Amino acid sequence: MSEAGVFLGAALTTLLLGKPVIGWLAGIKARQTIYAYAPETHRAKEGTPTMGGLLLILGVAVGLALGGWQARDALVPMLVIFSGAAWFALIGLVDDYWIRRWTGQRGLEWKQKLALQLAAAGVSVYVLWLAASGTPSTGSLFGIASGGEGARLPLSALSLAVGVLWVVGWVNAFNLTDGLDGLAAGLTALAMGGVYAISSGHGGWTLYALMVAGACVGYLWWNVYPARVFMGDTGSMFLGASFGLLTLRSLIHAPEAHWWGAFTLMGLVFAAEILSVVVQLSSVKLRGGRRIFRATPIHHHFELLGWAEPTIVMRFWLVGAIAAACGVVVSRW
Repeated sequence: MSEAGVFLGAALTTLLLGKPVIGWLAGIKARQTIYAYAPETHRAKEGTPTMGGLLLILGVAVGLALGGWQARDALVPMLVIFSGAAWFALIGLVDDYWIRRWTGQRGLEWKQKLALQLAAAGVSVYVLWLAASGTPSTGSLFGIASGGEGARLPLSALSLAVGVLWVVGWVNAFNLTDGLDGLAAGLTALAMGGVYAISSGHGGWTLYALMVAGACVGYLWWNVYPARVFMGDTGSMFLGASFGLLTLRSLIHAPEAHWWGAFTLMGLVFAAEILSVVVQLSSVKLRGGRRIFRATPIHHHFELLGWAEPTIVMRFWLVGAIAAACGVVVSRW
Protein backbone atom coordinates (compact mmCIF):
# COMPACT_ATOMS: atom_id res chain seq x y z
CA MET A 1 0.00 0.00 0.00
CA SER A 2 1.46 3.37 -1.05
CA GLU A 3 1.68 6.45 1.15
CA ALA A 4 -1.28 7.96 -0.71
CA GLY A 5 -3.30 4.76 -0.22
CA VAL A 6 -2.71 4.74 3.53
CA PHE A 7 -3.70 8.42 3.78
CA LEU A 8 -6.84 7.95 1.68
CA GLY A 9 -7.87 4.78 3.51
CA ALA A 10 -7.82 6.59 6.86
CA ALA A 11 -9.52 9.70 5.43
CA LEU A 12 -12.33 7.80 3.71
CA THR A 13 -12.98 5.75 6.85
CA THR A 14 -13.66 8.81 9.01
CA LEU A 15 -15.58 10.50 6.21
CA LEU A 16 -17.87 7.58 5.37
CA LEU A 17 -18.43 6.37 8.94
CA GLY A 18 -19.04 9.87 10.26
CA LYS A 19 -22.82 9.95 9.90
CA PRO A 20 -23.62 6.56 11.50
CA VAL A 21 -21.10 7.09 14.31
CA ILE A 22 -22.51 10.55 15.07
CA GLY A 23 -26.00 9.04 15.16
CA TRP A 24 -24.83 6.34 17.54
CA LEU A 25 -23.13 8.90 19.82
CA ALA A 26 -26.35 10.91 19.93
CA GLY A 27 -28.27 7.72 20.73
CA ILE A 28 -26.12 6.90 23.78
CA LYS A 29 -26.39 10.56 24.89
CA ALA A 30 -22.68 11.32 24.58
CA ARG A 31 -23.34 15.05 24.61
CA GLN A 32 -20.99 18.00 25.01
CA THR A 33 -21.24 20.17 28.12
CA ILE A 34 -19.75 23.67 28.06
CA TYR A 35 -17.56 24.65 30.99
CA ALA A 36 -18.37 27.78 32.96
CA TYR A 37 -15.44 29.92 31.75
CA ALA A 38 -16.05 29.45 28.02
CA PRO A 39 -17.25 32.48 26.03
CA GLU A 40 -21.02 32.90 25.83
CA THR A 41 -20.98 32.11 22.11
CA HIS A 42 -20.19 28.50 23.04
CA ARG A 43 -23.54 27.98 24.81
CA ALA A 44 -25.13 27.09 21.46
CA LYS A 45 -22.75 24.12 21.21
CA GLU A 46 -24.25 22.48 24.31
CA GLY A 47 -25.62 19.04 23.51
CA THR A 48 -23.59 18.42 20.33
CA PRO A 49 -22.44 14.77 20.21
CA THR A 50 -18.92 14.27 21.56
CA MET A 51 -16.41 11.38 21.68
CA GLY A 52 -15.91 11.77 17.92
CA GLY A 53 -12.34 10.73 18.65
CA LEU A 54 -13.59 7.18 18.17
CA LEU A 55 -13.84 8.02 14.46
CA LEU A 56 -10.19 9.06 14.45
CA ILE A 57 -9.15 5.82 16.11
CA LEU A 58 -11.13 3.82 13.53
CA GLY A 59 -9.48 5.74 10.70
CA VAL A 60 -5.97 5.05 11.99
CA ALA A 61 -6.85 1.39 12.63
CA VAL A 62 -7.96 1.00 9.01
CA GLY A 63 -4.73 2.69 7.89
CA LEU A 64 -2.76 0.16 9.92
CA ALA A 65 -4.73 -2.72 8.43
CA LEU A 66 -4.14 -1.44 4.89
CA GLY A 67 -0.48 -0.51 5.12
CA GLY A 68 1.01 -2.03 8.25
CA TRP A 69 1.42 -5.61 7.06
CA GLN A 70 3.24 -4.50 3.93
CA ALA A 71 5.85 -2.66 6.01
CA ARG A 72 6.73 -5.62 8.20
CA ASP A 73 9.84 -4.03 9.68
CA ALA A 74 7.69 -1.06 10.76
CA LEU A 75 4.66 -2.84 12.17
CA VAL A 76 5.88 -3.22 15.76
CA PRO A 77 6.75 0.49 16.23
CA MET A 78 3.42 1.52 14.69
CA LEU A 79 1.48 -0.87 16.93
CA VAL A 80 3.38 0.37 19.99
CA ILE A 81 2.54 3.99 19.13
CA PHE A 82 -1.09 3.16 18.32
CA SER A 83 -1.51 1.11 21.51
CA GLY A 84 0.02 3.85 23.64
CA ALA A 85 -2.25 6.46 22.08
CA ALA A 86 -5.24 4.15 22.58
CA TRP A 87 -4.53 4.05 26.33
CA PHE A 88 -4.74 7.83 26.40
CA ALA A 89 -7.95 7.65 24.38
CA LEU A 90 -9.35 5.31 27.04
CA ILE A 91 -8.56 7.89 29.73
CA GLY A 92 -10.38 10.44 27.59
CA LEU A 93 -13.32 8.08 27.14
CA VAL A 94 -13.63 7.70 30.90
CA ASP A 95 -13.51 11.49 31.25
CA ASP A 96 -15.97 12.15 28.40
CA TYR A 97 -18.59 9.55 29.21
CA TRP A 98 -18.19 7.03 31.99
CA ILE A 99 -17.50 9.42 34.87
CA ARG A 100 -20.64 11.34 33.95
CA ARG A 101 -22.72 8.15 33.91
CA TRP A 102 -21.19 6.69 37.06
CA THR A 103 -21.07 9.81 39.25
CA GLY A 104 -22.97 12.59 37.49
CA GLN A 105 -19.84 14.78 37.64
CA ARG A 106 -18.54 16.69 34.64
CA GLY A 107 -15.44 14.49 34.35
CA LEU A 108 -12.20 13.51 36.03
CA GLU A 109 -10.49 15.92 38.43
CA TRP A 110 -7.30 17.32 36.92
CA LYS A 111 -5.12 15.50 39.48
CA GLN A 112 -6.77 12.18 38.64
CA LYS A 113 -6.38 12.83 34.92
CA LEU A 114 -2.72 13.80 35.28
CA ALA A 115 -1.92 10.72 37.37
CA LEU A 116 -3.50 8.46 34.75
CA GLN A 117 -1.64 10.27 31.97
CA LEU A 118 1.73 9.87 33.73
CA ALA A 119 1.09 6.17 34.27
CA ALA A 120 0.05 5.62 30.64
CA ALA A 121 3.01 7.64 29.38
CA GLY A 122 5.47 5.78 31.60
CA VAL A 123 4.46 2.38 30.23
CA SER A 124 4.11 3.58 26.63
CA VAL A 125 7.46 5.36 26.53
CA TYR A 126 9.27 2.42 28.14
CA VAL A 127 7.82 -0.07 25.65
CA LEU A 128 8.52 2.33 22.77
CA TRP A 129 12.16 2.55 23.83
CA LEU A 130 12.47 -1.23 24.09
CA ALA A 131 10.99 -1.62 20.62
CA ALA A 132 13.32 1.05 19.25
CA SER A 133 16.30 -0.72 20.82
CA GLY A 134 15.34 -4.09 19.36
CA THR A 135 15.35 -5.87 22.75
CA PRO A 136 14.22 -9.52 22.91
CA SER A 137 11.02 -8.64 24.76
CA THR A 138 9.70 -6.47 21.95
CA GLY A 139 12.08 -7.24 19.11
CA SER A 140 9.70 -9.73 17.58
CA LEU A 141 5.97 -9.92 17.19
CA PHE A 142 4.78 -12.94 15.25
CA GLY A 143 8.26 -13.02 13.70
CA ILE A 144 8.19 -9.38 12.62
CA ALA A 145 11.29 -7.20 13.11
CA SER A 146 11.04 -4.28 15.50
CA GLY A 147 12.97 -1.77 13.42
CA GLY A 148 15.18 -1.02 16.40
CA GLU A 149 18.49 -0.78 14.58
CA GLY A 150 18.22 3.01 14.36
CA ALA A 151 18.01 3.72 18.11
CA ARG A 152 20.77 6.13 19.17
CA LEU A 153 19.43 7.67 22.40
CA PRO A 154 20.06 5.20 25.25
CA LEU A 155 17.34 4.35 27.74
CA SER A 156 18.03 5.69 31.24
CA ALA A 157 16.04 7.07 34.15
CA LEU A 158 16.64 10.62 32.87
CA SER A 159 15.76 9.90 29.24
CA LEU A 160 12.64 8.00 30.36
CA ALA A 161 11.54 10.96 32.50
CA VAL A 162 12.14 13.39 29.63
CA GLY A 163 10.18 11.12 27.29
CA VAL A 164 7.24 10.92 29.70
CA LEU A 165 7.16 14.71 30.11
CA TRP A 166 7.40 15.13 26.32
CA VAL A 167 4.39 12.88 25.72
CA VAL A 168 2.23 14.19 28.59
CA GLY A 169 3.01 17.77 27.58
CA TRP A 170 1.77 17.21 24.04
CA VAL A 171 -1.29 15.30 25.24
CA ASN A 172 -2.39 18.26 27.35
CA ALA A 173 -1.44 20.79 24.68
CA PHE A 174 -3.66 19.02 22.13
CA ASN A 175 -6.40 18.69 24.75
CA LEU A 176 -6.40 22.44 25.45
CA THR A 177 -6.31 23.31 21.74
CA ASP A 178 -9.51 21.35 21.08
CA GLY A 179 -11.84 24.25 21.80
CA LEU A 180 -13.03 25.53 18.42
CA ASP A 181 -14.66 23.72 15.51
CA GLY A 182 -12.00 22.12 13.33
CA LEU A 183 -9.06 23.70 15.16
CA ALA A 184 -7.28 20.69 16.67
CA ALA A 185 -8.00 18.29 13.80
CA GLY A 186 -6.75 20.70 11.14
CA LEU A 187 -3.60 21.57 13.07
CA THR A 188 -2.93 17.88 13.69
CA ALA A 189 -3.17 17.10 9.96
CA LEU A 190 -0.64 19.86 9.24
CA ALA A 191 1.70 18.81 12.04
CA MET A 192 1.59 15.13 11.11
CA GLY A 193 2.21 15.96 7.47
CA GLY A 194 5.30 17.87 8.55
CA VAL A 195 6.44 15.04 10.83
CA TYR A 196 6.21 12.59 7.94
CA ALA A 197 8.06 14.98 5.64
CA ILE A 198 11.10 15.23 7.91
CA SER A 199 11.07 11.74 9.47
CA SER A 200 10.27 9.48 6.53
CA GLY A 201 13.91 8.50 6.21
CA HIS A 202 13.92 7.06 9.73
CA GLY A 203 11.80 4.02 8.91
CA GLY A 204 8.52 2.77 7.50
CA TRP A 205 6.80 3.34 10.83
CA THR A 206 6.54 7.04 9.96
CA LEU A 207 3.60 6.01 7.76
CA TYR A 208 1.69 6.30 11.03
CA ALA A 209 1.86 10.09 10.63
CA LEU A 210 0.00 9.82 7.31
CA MET A 211 -2.65 7.59 8.89
CA VAL A 212 -3.34 10.18 11.60
CA ALA A 213 -3.28 13.06 9.10
CA GLY A 214 -5.71 11.24 6.81
CA ALA A 215 -8.07 10.40 9.67
CA CYS A 216 -8.10 14.07 10.67
CA VAL A 217 -8.82 15.26 7.12
CA GLY A 218 -11.82 12.95 6.78
CA TYR A 219 -13.02 13.87 10.27
CA LEU A 220 -12.94 17.58 9.41
CA TRP A 221 -15.92 17.03 7.07
CA TRP A 222 -18.01 16.57 10.21
CA ASN A 223 -16.09 18.87 12.54
CA VAL A 224 -15.65 22.15 10.64
CA TYR A 225 -17.86 25.07 11.67
CA PRO A 226 -20.62 24.49 12.62
CA ALA A 227 -19.44 21.16 14.00
CA ARG A 228 -21.75 18.16 14.00
CA VAL A 229 -19.49 16.27 16.39
CA PHE A 230 -16.65 17.05 18.80
CA MET A 231 -13.67 14.75 19.33
CA GLY A 232 -13.74 15.16 23.12
CA ASP A 233 -10.86 14.12 25.35
CA THR A 234 -11.11 10.72 23.64
CA GLY A 235 -9.84 12.26 20.43
CA SER A 236 -7.57 15.06 21.65
CA MET A 237 -5.64 12.74 23.98
CA PHE A 238 -5.33 10.14 21.23
CA LEU A 239 -3.95 12.73 18.81
CA GLY A 240 -1.63 14.29 21.38
CA ALA A 241 -0.24 10.90 22.40
CA SER A 242 0.17 9.89 18.76
CA PHE A 243 2.17 13.06 18.07
CA GLY A 244 4.22 12.74 21.25
CA LEU A 245 5.08 9.06 20.82
CA LEU A 246 5.73 9.31 17.08
CA THR A 247 8.09 12.27 17.44
CA LEU A 248 9.77 10.65 20.43
CA ARG A 249 10.46 7.57 18.31
CA SER A 250 12.17 9.81 15.78
CA LEU A 251 14.14 11.53 18.55
CA ILE A 252 15.35 8.15 19.80
CA HIS A 253 16.68 7.67 16.27
CA ALA A 254 18.04 11.24 15.91
CA PRO A 255 18.49 12.96 19.30
CA GLU A 256 20.33 16.07 18.04
CA ALA A 257 19.04 19.41 19.34
CA HIS A 258 17.78 20.62 15.96
CA TRP A 259 15.38 17.66 15.77
CA TRP A 260 13.83 18.66 19.12
CA GLY A 261 13.44 22.16 17.73
CA ALA A 262 11.96 20.93 14.46
CA PHE A 263 9.28 18.86 16.19
CA THR A 264 8.47 21.69 18.59
CA LEU A 265 7.89 23.92 15.56
CA MET A 266 5.57 21.27 14.11
CA GLY A 267 3.41 21.60 17.22
CA LEU A 268 4.00 25.32 17.72
CA VAL A 269 0.34 26.33 17.93
CA PHE A 270 -0.38 23.52 20.40
CA ALA A 271 2.62 24.64 22.46
CA ALA A 272 1.39 28.25 22.41
CA GLU A 273 -2.04 27.13 23.65
CA ILE A 274 -0.70 25.34 26.72
CA LEU A 275 1.91 28.04 27.41
CA SER A 276 -0.82 30.70 27.39
CA VAL A 277 -2.58 28.79 30.18
CA VAL A 278 0.65 28.47 32.20
CA VAL A 279 1.47 32.16 31.77
CA GLN A 280 -2.06 33.24 32.69
CA LEU A 281 -2.20 31.11 35.84
CA SER A 282 1.28 32.26 36.88
CA SER A 283 0.30 35.90 36.42
CA VAL A 284 -2.90 35.48 38.42
CA LYS A 285 -1.05 33.84 41.31
CA LEU A 286 2.08 36.02 41.34
CA ARG A 287 0.61 39.40 40.35
CA GLY A 288 -2.41 39.58 42.63
CA GLY A 289 -5.01 38.28 40.21
CA ARG A 290 -3.88 40.36 37.21
CA ARG A 291 -4.37 38.65 33.84
CA ILE A 292 -2.34 38.92 30.67
CA PHE A 293 -4.97 37.47 28.33
CA ARG A 294 -8.71 38.01 28.38
CA ALA A 295 -9.14 34.22 28.56
CA THR A 296 -7.11 31.10 27.98
CA PRO A 297 -6.34 28.89 26.12
CA ILE A 298 -5.35 31.70 23.80
CA HIS A 299 -7.97 30.98 21.12
CA HIS A 300 -10.57 32.19 23.65
CA HIS A 301 -8.61 35.46 23.97
CA PHE A 302 -9.15 36.13 20.27
CA GLU A 303 -12.83 35.23 20.57
CA LEU A 304 -13.24 37.88 23.26
CA LEU A 305 -11.44 40.36 21.00
CA GLY A 306 -14.31 39.88 18.57
CA TRP A 307 -12.76 37.53 16.02
CA ALA A 308 -15.23 35.12 14.43
CA GLU A 309 -14.63 31.44 15.20
CA PRO A 310 -13.90 30.40 11.58
CA THR A 311 -11.46 33.32 11.28
CA ILE A 312 -9.52 32.20 14.35
CA VAL A 313 -9.39 28.61 13.11
CA MET A 314 -8.20 29.53 9.62
CA ARG A 315 -5.52 31.91 10.95
CA PHE A 316 -4.30 29.33 13.46
CA TRP A 317 -4.14 26.79 10.61
CA LEU A 318 -2.04 29.26 8.60
CA VAL A 319 0.33 29.76 11.52
CA GLY A 320 0.50 25.98 11.93
CA ALA A 321 1.34 25.51 8.25
CA ILE A 322 4.09 28.16 8.38
CA ALA A 323 5.49 26.67 11.60
CA ALA A 324 5.53 23.19 10.03
CA ALA A 325 7.42 24.55 7.03
CA CYS A 326 9.92 26.20 9.39
CA GLY A 327 10.28 22.86 11.16
CA VAL A 328 11.22 21.23 7.87
CA VAL A 329 13.85 23.93 7.31
CA VAL A 330 15.30 23.48 10.81
CA SER A 331 15.42 19.71 10.35
CA ARG A 332 17.72 20.20 7.34
CA TRP A 333 20.40 21.95 9.40
